[in-house]
Amino acid sequence: MISSGILLSADQFILVTLLVKIGVMTSLATILVRYTFFRRILLAEERGRREDWQFASLFGSLVAIGVVCRLLLGYAGADITLAGTLLIGLLTGPLIGFVTGSALGIIPALSGEVLAVPMGALFGLAGGLVSITCPTRDAVWNFSPITLMNVYRFLKSSIVTSRPRWQVALVFACVVMEILRVTVSQRFASEGWLFSLTPEGPLVYFGVFVSTVACLGIPLKIWNSTRIEAMLEKQAALVTRARFDALQSQINPHFLFNTLNSIAATVRTDPRKARQIVQKLSTILRRLLSTEEDLVTLRDELAFIDSYLDIELVRFGKDKLRINRHIDPDTLDVLIPNMVLQPIVENAIKHGLSSKVDGGSIAISSRLVENAVVIEVADDGVGVPAVKLNSVMTAGIGLSNVNERLMVIFGSQFDLDFHSQPDAGTRVTIKIPDRAPLDLVAKEEREEQDVHSYGDR
Repeated sequence: MISSGILLSADQFILVTLLVKIGVMTSLATILVRYTFFRRILLAEERGRREDWQFASLFGSLVAIGVVCRLLLGYAGADITLAGTLLIGLLTGPLIGFVTGSALGIIPALSGEVLAVPMGALFGLAGGLVSITCPTRDAVWNFSPITLMNVYRFLKSSIVTSRPRWQVALVFACVVMEILRVTVSQRFASEGWLFSLTPEGPLVYFGVFVSTVACLGIPLKIWNSTRIEAMLEKQAALVTRARFDALQSQINPHFLFNTLNSIAATVRTDPRKARQIVQKLSTILRRLLSTEEDLVTLRDELAFIDSYLDIELVRFGKDKLRINRHIDPDTLDVLIPNMVLQPIVENAIKHGLSSKVDGGSIAISSRLVENAVVIEVADDGVGVPAVKLNSVMTAGIGLSNVNERLMVIFGSQFDLDFHSQPDAGTRVTIKIPDRAPLDLVAKEEREEQDVHSYGDR
């Protein structure tokens, strides 16, 4: 081979080919892991036989393309049959490794390399047998492509626990299969029954072994890095979910506590009113127990607010608590956090209207603004003194909880504005995207519920 006017020896050509093989395997591993389908079948927590066959078919097809390139173009660097078949057997087991290795040998066998079929079956079987020695199926990801590191682990494990490491068994399988392939190839060189690189010097021979181990270990390291990233993302999502659940769990007891106080205040003076509150409360609790979703439509949230306001109307009377609604029908299907409006309405009644002798009104409105929905809850109550405005967002459970829950779901893509004037009332405005982030909370299909339709109000 001539490159830049320099004539390469046979061993030098082999070394260049080995580098190309490592590059080809690295490129394949990097490209494949970018595709969601491949990540799903390879990195599934409980990968079954179906995923194993899918992986063997997909990766085996790419190995077969490399064989075709060698046969048609004479490009030996693209042929990663040994490492590829060992890898398939290692990740799928002896049976699939055996079948895939046999299938990969058919193409070269049609070109006269008749020993490619049994040798391919042997490669896949060897990889599958090594996988059986792994303590767990996920342990395969711990394999290191650095041979000396595996030898060190083997010696350390042998001294400390008297048990050999399976990683060394895999390195041993790579070396033995490579020696067998070179030996058989040289034995039938005149017939051309099996292809292999045939190094002359011992150092190049050693390079062949190292490249085979590298071609096997590098994809495992690349895929393991992706696997770890996916696990970290999943853990982060679980932490976010746990935080959201903790915030939501604060709302339910807080709401229940206040309602029970209302019942206790009326049970002696007006048993009939107390009984009505209990009936309304049972309806609300039934809904809370049957709804496990983090996100609900604005339609459902407003229906829940109706039930809550029914309780307050029993307490205050319709002449002292007036409810005004200005709901844009186009906003009714927007997803918002479950029970995010109830604390705001409760605060408006408790801190804004309850101390007014003649009562007051609450206005609930929603509208679409570009790619966002704006929801407002306003009252004409006593308002909040200016000196307390800065502490409202962090004091108590109500607004601080709403702010935290919106932050968990929407990140920085929301606005929560609190405006109040003494003796003039309070207005709380929420602005959120009209589409909830699907990567945080997946919305499942819900059964139709018999709720109030705000489209008819």
